[in-house]
Amino acid sequence: METIRNQTEPLKTSQYIHTMERLLHVVQELSAARDQETVMDIVRHSVRDLTGSDGATFVLRDHDFCYYAEEDSISPLWKGNRFPMQICISGWVMLNKTPAIIDDIYSDPRIPIDIYRKTYVKSLAMVPIKTNDPIGAIGCYWAQKQHVTPEQLKVLQVLADTAAIAMDNIHYQSIIAAKAKQLEDAIDGTLMAIANMVEQKDLYTAGHQRRVAQIGLAIAQELGLSRECCEKVFRAGVVHDIGKIGIPSELLAKPAKLTEIEYALIKTHSEAGYTILKNVPLLSEIAQIILQHHERYNGSGYPQGLKRDEILLEAQILAVADVFESMISHRPYRPALGIDAAMDELIQNRGILYHPDIVDAMIHLVIHKGYEIPE
Repeated sequence: METIRNQTEPLKTSQYIHTMERLLHVVQELSAARDQETVMDIVRHSVRDLTGSDGATFVLRDHDFCYYAEEDSISPLWKGNRFPMQICISGWVMLNKTPAIIDDIYSDPRIPIDIYRKTYVKSLAMVPIKTNDPIGAIGCYWAQKQHVTPEQLKVLQVLADTAAIAMDNIHYQSIIAAKAKQLEDAIDGTLMAIANMVEQKDLYTAGHQRRVAQIGLAIAQELGLSRECCEKVFRAGVVHDIGKIGIPSELLAKPAKLTEIEYALIKTHSEAGYTILKNVPLLSEIAQIILQHHERYNGSGYPQGLKRDEILLEAQILAVADVFESMISHRPYRPALGIDAAMDELIQNRGILYHPDIVDAMIHLVIHKGYEIPE
């Protein structure tokens, strides 16, 4: 007997180590899960794999009912069904906040025999998800009578505990995402209100800011930039002329060529816009883009004479969108020049006044993709 024990011990140890390695991998997968469906999918597969059971189920508490949300089984069990807490073993587990180990379902009074008689189940183990305040349960089933080992029960409980943490994280992430969306909506609403104020002062350019924002967004997306970068381009575009609010209306609407002094005053609008927004923490990056949207690729722009990579990419995108929109729109001092003239301006000054990749993106949008200019 001693010889047999010495031969089997290494086998048991090796199997245990292998199970723990797989369990660690599953725990890492659950930690990375971003939605409840993924959590349930990982659990239902891993329960059978790690316990050697013939079936696994993921149950969620739905008020006074047990909802059998997911399963992995040799034949269908109860996926999609709801049972009253009081008659269901998963309900018993949740109400009593303790695991249930049943080697023979036909000898345990907690089991609704009529329901189980239609299935292959002979033995089962069930543990609560969140022991202190259960929100569900995880169970495994066997087609033959099974004596559930402490190791199997421990694996099941680790999976339940990790699933609980993952579900909590998903819940908190959804709350954070909702709050962030509320904040984004508030920012966007504020920017739109500011844009309306500017456009009330300068009726000839009414809608200009929003069209520039939409064109800039289309360019950013064509360049394959990140969602965050695209949002910054759009938001900065919506209020890129906010600084004009401090410039006399008669100057903005002057139907003749501006004098040098008048043009110099107009040029202050990018710095004025920066000054208005720079001290608002959530809009400080937008303020920098507004400050630079009249800088030019070769350093001939204003207010700082920046060039090439010294200029924020978002500002360079708005520069192209701004020039393009201005040329295809009517102005107090001239009629609209048209899309062909706007494209010629960008092509002739590609790599001189404007970033070549941004010009190429605008050309590709208009010529090859039939981009429709926003009204």
